Amino acid sequence: MRVQVGPVASGSVTMWVAYARTVLAQAISRHDADLGHIPREALDGFERFLDTWDDLADHDPEFLWVADVDPEQIEFLAHTWFGLARALADQAEKRGFPVSPPEGDEFYQGLVHALLDGLAQEGRSLAEFSEQLRDEWPGLKED
Repeated sequence: MRVQVGPVASGSVTMWVAYARTVLAQAISRHDADLGHIPREALDGFERFLDTWDDLADHDPEFLWVADVDPEQIEFLAHTWFGLARALADQAEKRGFPVSPPEGDEFYQGLVHALLDGLAQEGRSLAEFSEQLRDEWPGLKED
């Protein structure tokens, strides 16, 4: 499936990627048991995407990512990411802080919407999955 995120400010990407790397490092080290277990395959997939986005953001003040991605991989990663986002939102609510740095919100919102839009175009079961996530995704703002 084809996915496009952007154009957005590269600074938003850099901020959100740094935040995501911190969250993954905590999950890997089991420093935060509330984040739950993240499968190794998901961690590897997240890291590959983070590396790609970080590299693109380093080369231009305006970020644009257009890629053909495997819908099954995105479905798998979305399951894991949604659970992680829910756990992080719960923690943030308890502490009275934002889930992630507001400076990264432009990229985060664009990314989640782009992935869910892509899944929605991939057939009935993925469209239903996409709509369910869209309705329940913590912090997701409508376009």
